[in-house]
Amino acid sequence: MYPRGALRLILRPPLPGDERDFKICIRVIRRPDPPDLFHTLRLNDTEVAERFPARLFVEGARRLVPLYAPNDGDPRELRCFRGRHGGAAIYVEAEPEDGPQRREATFKYEARPLVRRHYDPNTADCRPCSDAELELAFCTSDLVSRGVIVMSEPRKDLDTTQLTLRVTKLIRATSEAENKDKPDSEDDEYYRYDVDNTLERTTHRNHRRRKARSLHAHVHVSSVCGASAGAGEFLIMARRRLGRYLLVCAPRIEDWMELVKRRNADGTAYCLLQH
Repeated sequence: MYPRGALRLILRPPLPGDERDFKICIRVIRRPDPPDLFHTLRLNDTEVAERFPARLFVEGARRLVPLYAPNDGDPRELRCFRGRHGGAAIYVEAEPEDGPQRREATFKYEARPLVRRHYDPNTADCRPCSDAELELAFCTSDLVSRGVIVMSEPRKDLDTTQLTLRVTKLIRATSEAENKDKPDSEDDEYYRYDVDNTLERTTHRNHRRRKARSLHAHVHVSSVCGASAGAGEFLIMARRRLGRYLLVCAPRIEDWMELVKRRNADGTAYCLLQH
């Protein structure tokens, strides 16, 4: 069921221009992620984290450098390292079998250049966004929503602070591609928007309107930013990274409305801005 040796995986991400060095982050998957959007905090519950059945190593110049091991004492599921000269190699070594149960080692990875000559939303972790960055983030983010931050909690496994957003108006929300392959069932739900962009919850079978309930979402911020819940309404813009929404920009709604008014008036926005 498992190889006795290790699998060698070569990573050669497409890099812009003549850039050859990059940063790779790998997230080991130990339990399913909660849904992107949920009505009650109870739906945020996930399964107990399972032991990841493999060890990861980075190929160095003269030796293998340990990257992840189930018993290394580090709770982080996200590990990063630097790739050079346009490529990197990792080794995946399966743990010994323990009984007849088949275990799968699943992980996600992302590679980004170390130096970017243009705006990269994922690098704007803590500093406020400029007007130009706000516009571009609105036009390109996977999640764009007005909302109130009602809860914050540290996530040591992801090295982030998890913000719980109570959505007051959902403008855009994209789902992961793998969700498209799930078969339809009576329990599957989707979200449909009325013309005034309020949320309606329906089922595949009867499409009957149900009583509206508060919608929530999780957005993650780097743990070094010290983010927390606070008063007021924000426009939350986030991009999907390694299965989770990562915050890009979060202006207060009154500041965003003023920017929208100016940009839509002079016609210089990247896309049609909304609030």
